[in-house]
Amino acid sequence: MDEIWFYLSNQYETLQIQTSLVAQQGQQWVIAWLTHARQLLYKLYNDQYMQNTKDIIQNILAWIERTCKELQFQYYNAHFTVKGFYRQIENLYNNEVSRRELAFCLAGLFVGTLIGYYAGINWGHISHHMHHMKAIICHHYIGIEGVSMIEDAEMPVIQRSNELLIQVKAASVNVVDIKICYGYSKIYRRLLNSGRHKELPITLGRDCTGVVVGIGQSVINFDIGDEVFLAVPSWAPGTMAEYIVVPETQVVKRPKLFTFEASASLPYSGCLAWDALVNRSTIQEGNAKGKRVLIYGGNTPVGCILTQLVKLWGGHVVTMCRQNAIPVSKALGADDVIPLNNSDIVKELQLHDKFDAIFYTGGQSIDEYILRKRLVPYGSYVTTVPEQLTSDSFGFIFGSIFAGCVRIKLLIQYMFGFNMHQWKEGSKINVTCLQALCDLADADQLQIVVDRVYGPHNIEQALHHIIDPNAIVTSNHCQIPSKITKFYTSQKCN
Repeated sequence: MDEIWFYLSNQYETLQIQTSLVAQQGQQWVIAWLTHARQLLYKLYNDQYMQNTKDIIQNILAWIERTCKELQFQYYNAHFTVKGFYRQIENLYNNEVSRRELAFCLAGLFVGTLIGYYAGINWGHISHHMHHMKAIICHHYIGIEGVSMIEDAEMPVIQRSNELLIQVKAASVNVVDIKICYGYSKIYRRLLNSGRHKELPITLGRDCTGVVVGIGQSVINFDIGDEVFLAVPSWAPGTMAEYIVVPETQVVKRPKLFTFEASASLPYSGCLAWDALVNRSTIQEGNAKGKRVLIYGGNTPVGCILTQLVKLWGGHVVTMCRQNAIPVSKALGADDVIPLNNSDIVKELQLHDKFDAIFYTGGQSIDEYILRKRLVPYGSYVTTVPEQLTSDSFGFIFGSIFAGCVRIKLLIQYMFGFNMHQWKEGSKINVTCLQALCDLADADQLQIVVDRVYGPHNIEQALHHIIDPNAIVTSNHCQIPSKITKFYTSQKCN
């Protein structure tokens, strides 16, 4: 045993000696290589060619240093005056350059600035998507005739960490979509969107329900498989497509008591009704006791929700609608209904006491003065129909000025952390309102009425039904499964 141990010890010592010799030889080789490399670099540095290169580099650095010092001196000693600036321009114009050269220079600066600006804002939005989907779009501002369903729309992808990819199950078409087909909000669309969403074609639809199929890295409130609903303003990309991408701050989990189709009618019209009632009238949220309310257009989507909210909060509701919509209006809680037929509206209104709040939600046109006369002192008159946008009729000059003002305001909003979506009716669409409506629907305190269902290829018929004065309600909605074989448009009463 001792002999074996002695043999192993000798072998271990021999291995240590051999390892030490190899390490020493390696160290000597590295030192020799570094010495050779240093000599080579020293030789190159002292070579005439390298010396010339070094001189050139030193001269360039010296010139840059002198130029910086001169610019610094000019900066601290310059005294800019408008008069002096004009004098310099005049000297250039009269003496140093010809008028033609100056004109070409200014034209070049202007054109170059425009090209650079538009290239800068659109460079990062060139689409490289290979996947397509079906969507209902408006491809010309000529009205309903410019609307069709396409099968090769680009499928959106998540680009920001807070975005959700939603497979749309039901998307709505509202009265504002008819106006969009005629160019409504086209200036805001060009200023507030990016990439292909700035111009035609436009995807229709202002609200929808769907299922979350993709989430960004920073999304914390939603998981894949969640059933949600949402609304978007008139200038934003529409919802009537198989898939959409939106920030999670615009989305709420949908009501569970209703189907996808029924829930799709709630977000956009519900937000408009909530804003009109809570933010624009004399009625306080949750308290309408002792208030008399007149709703002109009680059969419209907004009118149906207003009727239910006022009754839920303890108010007295009188609605005005066509004869065939009276049963629906009464079923939703209206205390009295004034039919819009050939009778004298003024005399019909005189049979009722004056109102604390009057809401005009669309439908048959009427002189606003007739309704305002029926208000009590300090009562509120609120209209929920899409307002006329002066910006849509601006020409190039006024449009450019308007665009500059909007961009300045956007910059200020960005600096103070405001949401860019708070423009026009975008300020009325928020998750707080959506969640309140969802809670009411889940508590069975808010009813949804479906009037009609349309197939996707009948989108024009559905849009025409919106403006039909004999319709129970004047908006349609679409169910959009992933393969669109059951792509529906369903008429809702809220």
